[in-house]
Amino acid sequence: MSVTSVEFIFLLLVCGAFFFQLPGRRSRLAAFSVANALVLALLIPNLASLAALSVFLLSGYGVAMLLARRPSSLLLTGYLAALVATFLVLKRYEFIGLVLPMSLIQHPIDIIGLSYMLFRQIHFLVDAMQGQIEGGTLPAYLNYQLNLFGILSGPIQRFQDFHEFWQTPQPLLKDRHELLKAILRINLGVLKLAAIGAMCFYAYDVSSSTLEQVARGFIVEMPMSRKLIYFAIMFYALPAHMYFNFSGYCDIVIGGALLLGIRMPENFDQPYLARNMIDYWNRFHRSLSHWIRDYIFMPLYKSAVERTPTLAEPLSILFMFVALFLAGVWHGSTLNWVAFGMLNGIGVATAKLWELLIVRARGRQGLKTYMKSSGVRLAAIAVNLNFACLTYLFFPTDMARTFRILNAMVGGSWPS
Repeated sequence: MSVTSVEFIFLLLVCGAFFFQLPGRRSRLAAFSVANALVLALLIPNLASLAALSVFLLSGYGVAMLLARRPSSLLLTGYLAALVATFLVLKRYEFIGLVLPMSLIQHPIDIIGLSYMLFRQIHFLVDAMQGQIEGGTLPAYLNYQLNLFGILSGPIQRFQDFHEFWQTPQPLLKDRHELLKAILRINLGVLKLAAIGAMCFYAYDVSSSTLEQVARGFIVEMPMSRKLIYFAIMFYALPAHMYFNFSGYCDIVIGGALLLGIRMPENFDQPYLARNMIDYWNRFHRSLSHWIRDYIFMPLYKSAVERTPTLAEPLSILFMFVALFLAGVWHGSTLNWVAFGMLNGIGVATAKLWELLIVRARGRQGLKTYMKSSGVRLAAIAVNLNFACLTYLFFPTDMARTFRILNAMVGGSWPS
């Protein structure tokens, strides 16, 4: 069932209307648990997938409880290594076939939302070891992981925020105005995802297919001006589709969660008005960016400050590259995600390097003056917008198609 379907929206509104008519905490949590189980049943294709998911989640909870009682960096590191290795096999990453038998990755297991479960599980483990998890009962943990409002594509909620709802499931919308705002947000999300995002994808699909016909020689003559028009449509339409599609989905689940008293994290803040790629990732898929900052970049940077403080600043550039590269690879198992991750890693690393160079040349005051310049800001936004769109050329899984199109744009030929 699609989140934009009439059935889903109808059920969401009905559940929102009756959820808080249920008497007491236990009945509300029981209803929420049943809803999560029903959604999971729709997503799990076979018993092998259910068994693998059970082991994946229950092992994480068990280790987290051990770490909460007896913190151990060795246990955490060992389990995380096994967890990530299992994730790579379950997601069938292409390079796994280079080191493991192909039969191992040709399995029937398919777990929708596993990528987001991985992030939530790592967060739960780390925070449990640091003593930041309270009330981490098994039912709370499982419903946190299988929360129907975050299981498919996020946002990545922290357990502490979810636990506020689990402790006291009560209305967040205080009056009729707030209720109408939540419903309006759901409807706006449907419009963005099903209409605007779909039209953007149609424009991208038509323009990219036309250019591929040129690349393969099926369209023999096309003026460069016309090719540039098709390329521009393709270049900007896919990022627009990604924004409207994903932000529309987030509007639906965030608005829907509010109806049941759950506050999901915001995921977008005008990302295409960012002035550099660091700013962009603080605005686009914010829950992912903040997770990367807290669980990849900051531990690396903190370690560098403690061990080699004189190198910490230049190393921060490398750490930013590593963090965004891993974020790109996390998106999928094929080589296009490596390219996507590398471009985003280069983007954030270059932005950090540029900032350090300005500080070195003009000092902190010079950086403040630079940041306040409206002309610089407009130019930076234009450059960053085009760079962000460039990264999306490698978002589709068929990289050969992308290279065919780029080759055709410069007048080359490609065998059909």
